[in-house]
Formats: sequence, C-alpha cells, structure tokens
Amino acid sequence: MIKLAGVASVLLFSSVAMAGLSGPYATVMKSSTMTGNAYDSKAAALESGRMMIVDVNRMSSIELSRNVFWNSNDQVDLNSFELLNSQVEIEEIVTSQGAIAYQPVISVSYEYRARERD
Repeated sequence: MIKLAGVASVLLFSSVAMAGLSGPYATVMKSSTMTGNAYDSKAAALESGRMMIVDVNRMSSIELSRNVFWNSNDQVDLNSFELLNSQVEIEEIVTSQGAIAYQPVISVSYEYRARERD
C-alpha cells in the first residue's frame, strides 16, 4: 500500500510539472531595430547599413534569436527563428560637437515559435 501511494504521488507531481509545458506552439511575429555607428556621409552610412543587413541575413536561427527581442517568459523554439524582411534607413543626428552625422538604422521583421508558460 505504501509503494502504491509513493508511485501515485510521483505520477501526480510529474503530471503537474508537465502541465505547465503543455499546449501547442504558436507562431509569433515581431520586429526590431538595430543601429550602426555614425558616419560623416550618407553614402558611408548606407554602405554600413547594407553590410549590417547582409550580416543579419547570414545569421543562423540561433544567432538571430540572440540578436533580436523575444519574450523570455515564453518557452521559445530557438531553432525556429526566421527572418521575414529587413530594410535600412539613414537618420541624421547631431553629434556632441554640433556636427551633423548619418547613422544607419536597420529594421528587421522575424517570426519564431513559442508557447506561454503557465
């Protein structure tokens, strides 16, 4: 009888622990921005932004997951990150010396699979 009670309690706690991880994964779509260094010319900033996009496009799923935002409270499949779209914009900024500089800002859209934890 004691063995049966012990086995029953182990099974009960195992099922409770797994209940928090149950449920289907859902596809989550998000977007993030990344900024580059400031440059004296728009052409140099645009070339830097283009290279940033090339680098992002070459990232593996796991590398992409390390460079973009996702909800750390969710159970996320790190192998499911996929880049959907990327674009570069050039922002004019004023430096601390009062000069105008140009900074590349890339926007990336991506998706991944996740499920909420209970």
